[in-house]
Amino acid sequence: MNGWRVLLCAMLCGLELAAQNYPRAYDTNAVIVTRKLSKELFDLNSIPFMEPLVTTVNATSNARFFRQAAIPSSVEHPYVRFGIHTMVGFVRDDQRTYRPTLPTLAQPVEYGKYIGYENGTIVLRDTIGLALDLVKRIFHKAADSGRVRVPAVAPTVFGNDPTEITIDREYLAQLVRTDPEFATLYNLLPQSTRQVVDSLILKLPATLSLPPGQNMHTIVAAVPQLEIGALAGTELLVRYIPPVVFDQSIGRFSFWGIGLRHSISQYLRDPLFDIAVQVGYQGTLLRKSVGVTNAQLEARGEFLLANIHLSRRFEGIVDVYTGIGYEQLTARSSYRYTLPQQVQIQLGLLRVLPDGSVVRDPENGYPGDDVVQESIATLTVRNVKWTIGLARSIGPVTLCLDYNLGSWSLLSLGIDVQW
Repeated sequence: MNGWRVLLCAMLCGLELAAQNYPRAYDTNAVIVTRKLSKELFDLNSIPFMEPLVTTVNATSNARFFRQAAIPSSVEHPYVRFGIHTMVGFVRDDQRTYRPTLPTLAQPVEYGKYIGYENGTIVLRDTIGLALDLVKRIFHKAADSGRVRVPAVAPTVFGNDPTEITIDREYLAQLVRTDPEFATLYNLLPQSTRQVVDSLILKLPATLSLPPGQNMHTIVAAVPQLEIGALAGTELLVRYIPPVVFDQSIGRFSFWGIGLRHSISQYLRDPLFDIAVQVGYQGTLLRKSVGVTNAQLEARGEFLLANIHLSRRFEGIVDVYTGIGYEQLTARSSYRYTLPQQVQIQLGLLRVLPDGSVVRDPENGYPGDDVVQESIATLTVRNVKWTIGLARSIGPVTLCLDYNLGSWSLLSLGIDVQW
């Protein structure tokens, strides 16, 4: 035990020396630890925070692949059908919030991971890593007593009310001085080193901000689509749209897709309905800036789809169509960010002027946070979707409207012309 006391003392003295090399407008150790805590906090919560936007935007763009099942088995000349299709995706209530998690350490710190001996000399392998684990361990004990509070729910990208984790820094400092796990070591430290420990804890932010929501209820997409047929009862579908901003809340979105439809009813004698099957692939790219610090979200998605659909034409009136489809989305999202503005203010990295404006002032020790961190999340989502719709042809022009029911509810409207 005495050896670990010496090692911990050495580690904290190292923090003290490091702190002397930085401007005094902020505590460098508190900034570094907070930055790492913020990254762990986002890594823990990134998938539930980002998943609703990534999946719903992708799913919305993945509609309007068919409007009828009739495909001729042969034609004298190929036909071309060009259409513009608009989709509206509806955000479910359960996609607007999630249960956030705070990074803590449930077991005592394993000092041996960070400190060792080389040639009879104490070696600090990861000073900040050790400090971070100590803070997380203190958080764990303080959370049990309610002095570090994590909200029951937080907003996803679709949500609204901002939330934050509150930290009772005075209690944390008291815990270090009185809890048997820390107090024995703390009381052995020199007074100057105790001050470094106190500064690190007391200058942590009183709140840790969770990513803000955009208060969204619907998502709108539109796509031009080209269909070419028919060869042996098979149609080719191609769709593409370059990066555009459909909605400021969504950001810049682009996608392309390809599909093949094949007639099944051509093999049946006097079928009551036209029947076809379809397979397709769609790639998407979403880029979005979030918050006053302009955190950058980038999500690349791959959509595989397969469906069987059928339709019946009531001549001169309307076509009725329906289908069951299977979809699989694989998305890789990256989120590049600095500390939230409010946390930077609390840490002393940004200056608040008398008029309430917030500025960087490096010459006077307010440099802002210029360390960009990145969190990456990969997710795979599967969905079974039922589509039902109506189409009305007037000469070469067809209007169609359908509703898609599954994990995501979608309404889509299309117009196309065939020649």
